[in-house]
Amino acid sequence: MSLSSLVTNQQYDPCNRGETAVSCCFFAAVHAAGFRDKAEWQVSERDFQKVLARSAFDGEFVHTTAKELQLARGADIDLQQRSPLAKSLLYHLRHLTPDAIDTQFDGVRTATFAHARRQRAFARPVDVALDIHEWLYYGSTETPHVCAINPDRGTNLAYAFVTLCIVDPAVRFTLAWESIEANDSRTLRESIRRLITTVRQFVRINRVYCDRSFYRVELVETLVELDVEFVIRAPKTSGVKRVLDAHDESTFVTTYEMVQKSPPTKRASVTLVVVPHRTRDDDSFCLVTNREVSVEYAEPLAEAYRRRWGIETSYRKISEFLPRTSSPTFAVRLFEFLFAVALYNLWILVCLMLVDQRVLTDRPAVSTALFRLFIVSVPEG
Repeated sequence: MSLSSLVTNQQYDPCNRGETAVSCCFFAAVHAAGFRDKAEWQVSERDFQKVLARSAFDGEFVHTTAKELQLARGADIDLQQRSPLAKSLLYHLRHLTPDAIDTQFDGVRTATFAHARRQRAFARPVDVALDIHEWLYYGSTETPHVCAINPDRGTNLAYAFVTLCIVDPAVRFTLAWESIEANDSRTLRESIRRLITTVRQFVRINRVYCDRSFYRVELVETLVELDVEFVIRAPKTSGVKRVLDAHDESTFVTTYEMVQKSPPTKRASVTLVVVPHRTRDDDSFCLVTNREVSVEYAEPLAEAYRRRWGIETSYRKISEFLPRTSSPTFAVRLFEFLFAVALYNLWILVCLMLVDQRVLTDRPAVSTALFRLFIVSVPEG
């Protein structure tokens, strides 16, 4: 099967409809945006998909991409004015409700995963990773839905999304997502509950990996309540340091009690797993988990956690599909982020379907550059 037939053939269309793969994403935007005139829909849908697709793949503003489209058609453009096509697109995106956007992209996810399931992508329980994706924002602190973050590249604000992704490189789908306006424990606790509940509709969870930002008593309690096995990177708190000082061994496993000192004080009993740091001498790599671990299994568990950092690849790849924007409108940001996730998942699906054609087994079957080439040149149907 060729990549072009996979993307354009209805039998293999990730959205199971006659539209192209990209059109599936726009089915959500254009219909929900309120087009009521059929002729307007037919003209705008084609232009909108070209503008959004190229903006996503090129990391460019939609106004720039819309003008490029006009120039390609030999049309005159006004360099001092914004593109009418881009203004129309953004106008309709701004008038979408967050619930409408979520609902439409939930449909895209369901269709994509239905095809992944036919490829037996989810036949076995999967390891997943929780992460927080921060889309940096340089505007006002009063902007709705913006989250305060640690300073990064000249700002301490971002549109933040909690995501849950599969760790296995062959099926590294982003399974679920949720926007958050704060990263306090209460907000994350409720978000984790909803994400795990959603993901269980598609896969059986074997284990959840989390980075140090999830090392909190309340979040550990939540994962225990959800009956999932977890592995969390442990920062070297004063309590962890005391345990390290009390052990001469470089590799050991012990029972440990996490403590929340701020009111209301809480405690959580976990297993602390310590192994030598892989790159720094005289340093330790620490994890906590809710499973029983033998000393012999400490290093394999640490290695399994390190594979979790493949999720950073997912993080970067999703960012590769994000258009540039300065819009403070949450609907625009939410749509563009979920559109990036949808494109990322479609790319993973294409790689999964073409996995037998790989020449190098340590690389994706299709590069994102080649995926872009076919997506933006798919014939209009």
